[in-house]
Amino acid sequence: MAHHEHMVDKSVAFIVRRARLLVGMNLLELAMLYGVDEATVSRWELGLTHPKPGIWARLRSITLKASSSLDEDLVRASPVYKVIVDMNDLTHPIVASKGIIEAVEAVGAAHVEDKPFLDVAEFERKRPHFEVSGAHALEIVQSAPDWLRGDIVYAEAHCVLAALGGIWVDAMIAPLPDRIAALIEFAPSRRGADDGFRVHLVRLQDMPFNRPA
Repeated sequence: MAHHEHMVDKSVAFIVRRARLLVGMNLLELAMLYGVDEATVSRWELGLTHPKPGIWARLRSITLKASSSLDEDLVRASPVYKVIVDMNDLTHPIVASKGIIEAVEAVGAAHVEDKPFLDVAEFERKRPHFEVSGAHALEIVQSAPDWLRGDIVYAEAHCVLAALGGIWVDAMIAPLPDRIAALIEFAPSRRGADDGFRVHLVRLQDMPFNRPA
């Protein structure tokens, strides 16, 4: 039906834009590479149309790396502090690792199995040191205009997690574009409070990459 043509597919938009920026091309260059016109690529990036299967497979292969890191079972079983969250709400968990669940439960900050960040976000907002908290760091990343546009490769944060007893952690927030989700990994910081609160967004244009031959 005609109305389907106007439905936005965010995963298509995200992956096409990410792939184009990763290879350092503008709309016209990518269009020429795949034998389509510039308007077609623009519609892909708006999520209005879907590339043909062969082109889609190549674009996804450019964008998606280390696919095992996306495996929910691996994340769930990991002793490392990891959580997969909703791309549109970084404090909304989809899957949390065994390590983070055990750590959060150990300090009594959460009581909902597999969804510690639901409680942690609210828990941190009520703490006196919210301005240096992990929840605040995620809000900063979420509010960046280029986060949902796909221009961010990953974000780094040095912040306090009240839910883990108020320790300083180093965190990485990386988009998982084919799922409209993000993977957050963090570990206790060896530097502690020395570096202070910090959030750093790493954009695609800042990354070294080689243009295709």
